[in-house]
Amino acid sequence: MGPSVLLSGVQVAAGDRVLLDVPRLRIEPGERVAIVGPNGAGKSTLLKLIGGLVQARQGHVGVLGRALGPGLAAADRRALRRDTGLLMQGLHLVPRLSARENVLIGALARLRGAHAVRSLFRWYPQDLVAEADAALAVLGLGDRGDTRADRLSGGERQKVALARLQLQQPRLLLADEPTSALDPAATQAVCHALSAVAAAPGRTLLTVVHDLELLPLLATRVIGMADGRVRFDRPLGEAAPALLQSLYQRQTAEAAPAAPSDSSPVIRFASA
Repeated sequence: MGPSVLLSGVQVAAGDRVLLDVPRLRIEPGERVAIVGPNGAGKSTLLKLIGGLVQARQGHVGVLGRALGPGLAAADRRALRRDTGLLMQGLHLVPRLSARENVLIGALARLRGAHAVRSLFRWYPQDLVAEADAALAVLGLGDRGDTRADRLSGGERQKVALARLQLQQPRLLLADEPTSALDPAATQAVCHALSAVAAAPGRTLLTVVHDLELLPLLATRVIGMADGRVRFDRPLGEAAPALLQSLYQRQTAEAAPAAPSDSSPVIRFASA
């Protein structure tokens, strides 16, 4: 089995501005990788590139054994959509559908024949409905299956999106700051749920992490980014707080050059 992600000589640009410059990056199946860095570092751009949401100006972008680009065959694009699970900040739930129906959307690629046709009318096999209800129950939403998505709280919507990923059964999961705007209790619950979804054998998880205390819950490898470039790539145990803080010191110095050097926040890891 080849790498889940392989980038070589990649650049992403907006006009003359280079947003991302990655000479080489390789991520193996089953890895749990966190992408960290200050605002504007290129973290989300990297995730969107791997997810096929933006295109590289140059270089090779390999995802799950397929080279992304204009020449990618339609069948390969469908396979990548099936095998790549996205948990972006917008969540992309359908507001008027229930929590259960939003979860069932994750299983559409698994349906064949008459079941696929019936799904157009929101009719799903009973075993899939039971699977969706079970996924919601594990996340503490067992009594919310019939509730419209637009009537759920932010934390509940995050959990519905996670349950949708569970039914999708992707090989590659891409999560962009999955705990943004959540309270501490919901943050912990979502992190544990995302880790559980990623626990299937061979399933790869890439997460853009803003709160560095959550790293032990989400990753065993840390990629540090600044100015659109990878500054370090290390196992979690070798990503010392001082190394992590170094990513933010330049941004802090530019924003407030007179601030003392010890003004950057102390980074502590939460227990896994």
